[in-house]
Amino acid sequence: MTAIKVAVDSAIFFFCFTSNREDIKPINMQKLLNHLSTDPHIIPLVPISVLGESVIECLRGEKENTDHDLDELHKLIDFWGALELSFLYPNALVADACYKLVEKYKKGERIDYRLTDTDLVHLGYALAYKVDYFLTTDTKLKYYVPEKSNLRVIDHEMAKEIF
Repeated sequence: MTAIKVAVDSAIFFFCFTSNREDIKPINMQKLLNHLSTDPHIIPLVPISVLGESVIECLRGEKENTDHDLDELHKLIDFWGALELSFLYPNALVADACYKLVEKYKKGERIDYRLTDTDLVHLGYALAYKVDYFLTTDTKLKYYVPEKSNLRVIDHEMAKEIF
């Protein structure tokens, strides 16, 4: 049996500690990630861009007194260390995938303001590494996955059903 590759978005990690959404309980997000981390048939992957975004948000929050702060960053680091995660690093395929996504959705007539640059970069990593699933709370990303790709964008509820 081939292992299932699951890339994890930064919001999934942030929701492990706090949530203002009724459909997301931090303890359930932690359990989901622990399950993904310990299932021998699943490889949880984290694009290096997700780590970067998480760190930046916590540092920005500390400076601007927003939702994220250094205390949360320390919790994230401890949590990441307890999980069996593999990391996705930049390479030529990632650069090409990100470039194509930016060209398609950030330039010309097809500009889509709902997408952030980080959304496209995270998606680019998942596409370049031929990941099976991209776990995120931002399910609008499924509309930006190329048709010929096998990548499926799923949220935490779908993940519980699949895994």
